[in-house]
Order: sequence, then structure tokens, then C-alpha cells
Amino acid sequence: MNQNLNKWNRGSIRTGAAALALTLALTGCGDSKAPAAATDKTAKPQASDIDWKTVKADIRFVFPGTSEAEKELAEQFKTKMKEKYPNVNIEYMYLSWTDMEKKLAVMISSGDSPDITQTQDVTNLVQLGGLEDLTPYFQKQGVQLKKEDFLPGTMEYAQQDGKLYAVPNLANSFTLVVNEKMLNEAGMKLDELKTWADVEKAAKQMTKDGKYGFGYPLGVPRFAFRVPFTAAYSNDLVLNDTTEASKKKYLETLEHFKNLEAYQPKSHITWGYPEMFRAFSNGEVGMIAAGTYFTANVYSINPDIVKVSRAIAYPKGPSGTKAKAPVSNVGVAMFKGSKNKDVAWKLMEEWSSQEYNSTQAAVVNVTALKSTNLDEIVKKAEKAYPKAIEGHKVLLKDFNELLATSGVPMDKIPGQSEMETVVQEQIVKMLTGKSTTEETYKGIKEGIDKIKDKFK
Repeated sequence: MNQNLNKWNRGSIRTGAAALALTLALTGCGDSKAPAAATDKTAKPQASDIDWKTVKADIRFVFPGTSEAEKELAEQFKTKMKEKYPNVNIEYMYLSWTDMEKKLAVMISSGDSPDITQTQDVTNLVQLGGLEDLTPYFQKQGVQLKKEDFLPGTMEYAQQDGKLYAVPNLANSFTLVVNEKMLNEAGMKLDELKTWADVEKAAKQMTKDGKYGFGYPLGVPRFAFRVPFTAAYSNDLVLNDTTEASKKKYLETLEHFKNLEAYQPKSHITWGYPEMFRAFSNGEVGMIAAGTYFTANVYSINPDIVKVSRAIAYPKGPSGTKAKAPVSNVGVAMFKGSKNKDVAWKLMEEWSSQEYNSTQAAVVNVTALKSTNLDEIVKKAEKAYPKAIEGHKVLLKDFNELLATSGVPMDKIPGQSEMETVVQEQIVKMLTGKSTTEETYKGIKEGIDKIKDKFK
């Protein structure tokens, strides 16, 4: 069976074959084979011959995986690599996605670069001059990884100015996750969530008896930005677009979250993702903006929540053309300042192998590698989530189907980390009654425009 997730177009990701392949895999019909990549006859020879049994290196690996399942995977990888390469020592730097870029910026500027890092958007690290161009590594003869091994679009997302800065391992998408049981008890069905007005209606009807319809984590800039960023795609808006032509869409986006405020616990103003996931897991809120990493974050809190959770693309906004789900990738990159680049590349190849990629895909997100065995992913997911495997299978189908119908490439935004603080500050003011929607838009526009000027 062809297990390729299909090609991306500029406006959409067509992954119908992947959704079908995953559906068949979940019912026991998946095929584990994929054709091997052809050897690049024009590739350059290896820069050096290395005896991997005796090579010595200390490798610092920046790892921002937040769930226990991700950390366990990292430690398993470390143990296996120690067995395979006895004199290579891996030291993990467990930095959170929230403050990772700031800490790495200091390390890079001081000449203290680590060797490897997990990545999502490579834009800011590239602008800091921190990442190695991996193009020459893919061109060497004998390498395990070939560019054609990866889903179209995932490689594209890891590129900048024609250079490749990360090996994509997983496709990562932001969606709306709904407690279907709460929704049904409120008198609505999942397929009724077609528009933002429907989301607001559902949130209102779910808000009763000490429970709330929506949970927006406003206490951390990264997540205060991500939730409206996710929704805005379905209103044909990217949050850094402060042009006059997009003002109406921006105001509609702000108004949507102002409308949802009455159906959220007051404490959401101080939440980060852990608090949001805990509230959802405990049935305290009925809808959250999350994504393909959902099960990994909630399973340890309450595995039963997986059984009643469904994922959909955030419904269509008032000026939007359709529901959309922004899609990026999670990968691994090498620092330009690494003193052990050949060893770092070898470990990146190992991390991207069938063995570890299938484990990553089983634990969190969706694979970005064409050849990864979907049957193996499901088997590993059964071990990772034994108390919630049926619900997790449903979510895997949800994610693949919405990627097929609603996925769009996520925009890379220079200066996004600074913009996140601006958006957080202004939306907190709006939702606490200290500014109007118009004033909030003005404050966001002024702040974002100043940041954009720095990157011109």
C-alpha cells in the first residue's frame, strides 16, 4: 500500500492517501514496505572515514519535549546510542519551548553552542546565525537520509533562503480539541461546529454547573499568541498581518475571543499549557486549541479524557473561506558552533530512523517520513497509551483526516517571540475590561509594526 502523505500546494496539504493508509493501519491492514530512495550519483563523498566504535564525543542535545512520554523516549535513545557508540556521550538540555530561543540566543552569542536541538520554526535561530546548513550533509554518499524520504512541505518548512536547516521528523498541526461528551450533553454534535459563532454557542451551552466551555491559556506569551494564531487561519489571517486590508479580519478575531471570555474560568488569565491541559483533562473546560501532541500531554493526568476527545480544524471565521489547520514540523537541527558535526549528523540520522521515528509518531504528532511503518506506530502507541488506545486511534484518524481536508503550511514569522509578548499584553487588557477591541488592535498593530521594522 502507498503510505505517502500526498503533496502540499501553496494553499493546502493534500494528505488523503495518508489518512486512508492510517485508517487501514488502525484496522490491521497497513503495509509496512516503502521503496528505498535512489542513490544520488552526483553526491559528494564522505568528508572523512570514521570508526564509529572508537569515536569519542560529548554531545549536548537541546530537548524541549514537555511530556513524560517524550522524555522517556529521549532517555531510551540515549541508552541505545551509548550501546552502539560507547564513547559518545549525550547530555540532554531540557529547555521548554517557551524560553528555549532566549537561552539559546545567549549561548550562541557567547560561543557556547550545543550540538543538536529539536526545532519547530527555524527562522529565529537561523537569523541568529546559530544553525548549520544541512544541504551538504544530505549530498554525501552513504548517508541514511535522503531529501526524497520526507513529505513534501515538511522539508520546505525547514528551509530558508534555499538552505535546509533541520531534518523534519514529525508533522505538527494546531487544531481545536473538543470534549465530545460535554458537547453532546450541551445539546450539540461535533459536526455542528462549522463557524466561530458555533464555537461561541457551544461554549455558552457547555458553561454550567461549575464547568466552562473554553480554556485559553493567557499566562505565557507563547500560548497567549498560539490560540488566536490558530483560530485566525480560519479567518484568512496571520497574526503578524497588520495591514489596513486585514484590519476587519483582525478585529473579528479579537471580538471572537472577547465573546468567549464569559465562558472561561477566571483563572485562565494565568494559565500556561500545563494548567490548560489539566483543566481539560479534569472535565473543567470543554474546548481548547491544541494539536497533534494532545494525548502525550493529557494521558498522565487522566487517560479517560482521551476516550471522549475529538480534534477538528478550527471552524471558519466570519471573513474566512474555510476551516483551516496550520501545519509545521518538529525536527532536529545542528548548531553551526558544534565541535562534533560528523557525530551530531550521525545521531540526527539515528534519531530519524524507522525505529525512533515510529516511536515519536506513536507518542506525539504525525510522522513526516514516507517510509515509517504505520502498523509499527500503532503497536507502539498501544504500549505508550494502554488505557486510552481506542480513543488515541480515533484522534489519529481525526488528525490525518483534517490534514487531508484543512491543512495549510504554517507561516514562519520573523520576530514572532517578541510579537507573542505584545499580543499577550494587549489581549489581557481587552479581556480584563481595560481596553476596547479597537484599542487592543491599535496596541497590537503598533507593537508588531515596530518589531517588523527591525527585520526589514
